[in-house]
Amino acid sequence: MPFEAKMADVYDRWHLSRPPMDAKPCPDHTSQTRTLVPSAEHGKGRRWQVRYRDHEGGQRKENFAKRSQADSRAAEVETDLNRGTYIDPKAGNITLREFAEDWLASRTSDPSTIDIQSRHLRLHILPALGGRPLRALRSSTIQAWLSGLTVKATYANGILGTLSAILAAAVDDEVISKNPARAKSVRPPKVEKKKIQPWTAERVAAVLGALPGRYTGMGVLAAGCGLRQGEILGLGPDDLDLKRGLVHVRRQVKHVDYKRVFAPPKGGRTREVPLPPSVAAALAVHMKVYPPKPVSLPWRTADGAAATVQLLFTTPDSANAIDSNSFNSRVWKPALAAAGVIPGPRKGETHAAAEEDGMHALRHHYASALLDGGENITALSEYLGHHDPAFTLRTYVHLMPASEDRTKRVIDAAMGSMLTALFFESSALNVPSADPAT
Repeated sequence: MPFEAKMADVYDRWHLSRPPMDAKPCPDHTSQTRTLVPSAEHGKGRRWQVRYRDHEGGQRKENFAKRSQADSRAAEVETDLNRGTYIDPKAGNITLREFAEDWLASRTSDPSTIDIQSRHLRLHILPALGGRPLRALRSSTIQAWLSGLTVKATYANGILGTLSAILAAAVDDEVISKNPARAKSVRPPKVEKKKIQPWTAERVAAVLGALPGRYTGMGVLAAGCGLRQGEILGLGPDDLDLKRGLVHVRRQVKHVDYKRVFAPPKGGRTREVPLPPSVAAALAVHMKVYPPKPVSLPWRTADGAAATVQLLFTTPDSANAIDSNSFNSRVWKPALAAAGVIPGPRKGETHAAAEEDGMHALRHHYASALLDGGENITALSEYLGHHDPAFTLRTYVHLMPASEDRTKRVIDAAMGSMLTALFFESSALNVPSADPAT
């Protein structure tokens, strides 16, 4: 049964609590209530000591220079013990580096997420804060560190998220009492969210036409089914249900520890996406010209068990899955330049950045086409593999038909004929001379 703490007492370390009758009084200190007799520790260290037993019955001692500080701490300890919120002050002496390394080693989330968090720690968190005891981390310390990060706002928010997750675990482990990264005074950098401007059908056609033949089908799947790039790279012929007209999104190709691996789709959510006949026909031509090839990659982690999948899209020598980084720089950007989306590179230079014109632009085109055609947000969210329809709504709400026009059309359809009959095709509105309302 847990020990029930009842009291935290304040002791004077420099003077005996029960002095002998013949003891000489202290030459340095006096008291109006009792005779002070120096102890063996007189003048050594902090004078006032708070003694108490923690919630497990262990003896605890904390020293303070002033009586007022000791009294305040004693009251705080009693309150925390009675509320069950007591934290051992020595627990916070562990450094952020020590705790973070144990935290990272115990993580069981997606390997790519762990890889990102490891990078956050290695490059941005531990070099600046790793040597500090957890108890020494204040909200002001974190805000100063955050303000000094020279990275983009979205990336800085991710780094702060990793630090906050570590400190939240420290709170759960009762190492610290609260998470300073979640204090109101810690202000993450604001991310300016630009409204998505989907490509026109003409631009989509131009970019698809500029892609080399073996990659054109990738663009068709992105624009015609809304698949993510990694999901397209992990797609095989067995994932195409031509009879029912469906694409089964079961895996993706992604990088973990700089190696390509097979993994479940983002968030672990497999799904089915409608396969339009025109897209199915295009893929049939692709498979005839570029037959699917078996590719073996580790599953989920760089050292995971090998999995072999027939892939629709492989490297030119058919030996491996396509590397997304290589595709983006060597295939996608040249196609953008050929279609006039970005300028071509000058001699000796690489292509310009195309952050808003990555392959995900085709996915946005898919979403805009469905919304324009009247598809509802819930269905679109499912097809895109989003975790929440509310996220889909926030992302694409500006692309939806104006609510005012939609409301007018709905009411006209529901009441138009009735109102016409009442106001234009009958004498029902002829007001009699003795109008009851007058």
